[in-house]
Amino acid sequence: MKKILDKVKSRVDSAEVFYVKSHSTEIGYEGWKLKRSSVVQKEGYSLRVVKNGKIGFAATTDPNGIDQMIDNAVATAEFGEQVDIQFPGAQEFKRPDIFDEAVTALSIEDLIGYGKTFIGFCERYRGIADLMFEAHKTLITAKIANTSGLDDGYSKTVLSWGGYLNRVKEGDVFMIGDGSGSTHLPNLEEELRKMTEPFHRKMELAEEIVTVPSGRMPVVFDPKGSMVLLLPIRAGINGRSVYTRSTPLVDKEGEKIFDEKLTIYDDGTLDRRVGTSPFDDEGLAKRRIDIVDKGVFKSFVFDMVTAAKSGRQSNGCGERGIFNPPSPSLSNLAVATGNTPKDEMIASIDEGLLVEGVLGLGQGNILSGAFSNPVGTAFKIEKGQLVGRVKNASIAGNIYSDLREISAIGDEQSLVYGSLLVPFIRVDSLNVAS
Repeated sequence: MKKILDKVKSRVDSAEVFYVKSHSTEIGYEGWKLKRSSVVQKEGYSLRVVKNGKIGFAATTDPNGIDQMIDNAVATAEFGEQVDIQFPGAQEFKRPDIFDEAVTALSIEDLIGYGKTFIGFCERYRGIADLMFEAHKTLITAKIANTSGLDDGYSKTVLSWGGYLNRVKEGDVFMIGDGSGSTHLPNLEEELRKMTEPFHRKMELAEEIVTVPSGRMPVVFDPKGSMVLLLPIRAGINGRSVYTRSTPLVDKEGEKIFDEKLTIYDDGTLDRRVGTSPFDDEGLAKRRIDIVDKGVFKSFVFDMVTAAKSGRQSNGCGERGIFNPPSPSLSNLAVATGNTPKDEMIASIDEGLLVEGVLGLGQGNILSGAFSNPVGTAFKIEKGQLVGRVKNASIAGNIYSDLREISAIGDEQSLVYGSLLVPFIRVDSLNVAS
């Protein structure tokens, strides 16, 4: 990396080299059988330069293509964005616990064994539902160096897994599943047992198709279902939406936007979490960022370019791939717990809906805060009990109005997709159409 900087620094005002190498092993089951196993390695460099205040960028995965990458980066700077960014210098970073030798030692046979364990927990559904399972282990090495004196790197391990059952019955399709991830090897048999325990009750509920009336009613979102609420928030806090003024949150920092029960933060420093690293992909220290504090909007998330264009400072949220310049991204998003047990949340509802997933997540004008989605996995609540599965229904609303009144937030968080910590959330007046 030093050689790359030495070659380019006389041709530009400043430069940054980013290197990433990943080695992934994965397996997949379909139809109760092992269908694939593979080992994939990726490695490459990306180069970002500043010349006359303009940014140039190029990348390569070809070890013999370094000189061409340098020429391309310098050439693109002639037509690049005029943005005032300063690459960070050397500093001491906190080193979170994100590497586990036990993960690196896992073989394809070990991953296949996890699939067999999942099948064992789901055996009662053989002949009733199709089964899918995936497991991935990845070793990531990232390095960054720039002409301001930064030269650092880290290694991280990631183990992720997910399993699903897909039941087709008389034209009706019902899918349930779950998954997670960690930088360290857990007791995966226990994780898979806990993951599959709720399947039986959900399969039972799915046998009874029920309807809900159209209109406003209480809706409880389980941690996965809460993504329909969190996705517009994630879009709205992206630093790009500040200088484009495309979010309702522009100029609203310090204002109460949501119910005081709602607190949201992002923390890239947590041990053993897949979104954690010592620094972001621009060499700025990861940190905890308070996004919403008791309903008050606190902060957007920026990389260096969106920060500069917005007249702000980056808060360590730059993320990139080999062939993509950095852009704002979250690390480990969390919704703080409330004080209501999930069973109590449901027990006090006379008629309502429990949403575990929707179809078409992210479609529509989410930057405005709007959502409108058919339910994927949802159950009717009647007199405090789950009485059956709801299909052919939709939920719609806008987070900037509907989350002004949150009736309850669960007292426990669940880890969703390995990087989101979310409790149950209850909104008492949400529009449902059936």
